[in-house]
Amino acid sequence: MIVENILDSAVISALQSDQLVVAKTDTIYGVLARAESKRAIERLYKIKQRSLDKSVIVLVTDINDIPGLAPHLQESYQELAKNQPTTIVVNVSPDFLPHIPHINGTLAFRVIPKSPLSELIQKVGYLAAPSANPPDKESANNITEAINYFHESVPIYVDSGEVVNAQPSQIIRINEGGEIEFLRR
Repeated sequence: MIVENILDSAVISALQSDQLVVAKTDTIYGVLARAESKRAIERLYKIKQRSLDKSVIVLVTDINDIPGLAPHLQESYQELAKNQPTTIVVNVSPDFLPHIPHINGTLAFRVIPKSPLSELIQKVGYLAAPSANPPDKESANNITEAINYFHESVPIYVDSGEVVNAQPSQIIRINEGGEIEFLRR
């Protein structure tokens, strides 16, 4: 099913039922899964043919949703995120979203600014959101490309038009000394 509104009841229902949805994030088209659902994450890894030694970015709506991020590190993140979407890799407890692979005890998070996508996250919970492409393929720039990649294995596609000149987020890690390390710019 193709819909045009990320807040469509079919999108919300699909995510709440542990189904997957392809939609444009704040950067590129992604395959969305409810991060708190083991079943949804298993489906995500299966259709993406994603190795369990690779994690996924978790989209949240508030800086305080990122576990263990001290106030001074929150400020550093927010300053960087003002200019472009920024993902931050942080150490997390093995008990936090345990069904998502933790790479060296870490998970990656991105705070989504106020938007329909952030409203969706508030309705259904944190979202895992890797890019909408199989391994070794370019990210989908539109819904037609995404459908050609995933067919019926994703029940809902949100058509937000063509993605033009979009880039994935920059990825940072803040080390113990509070210095920013860029993993992807």
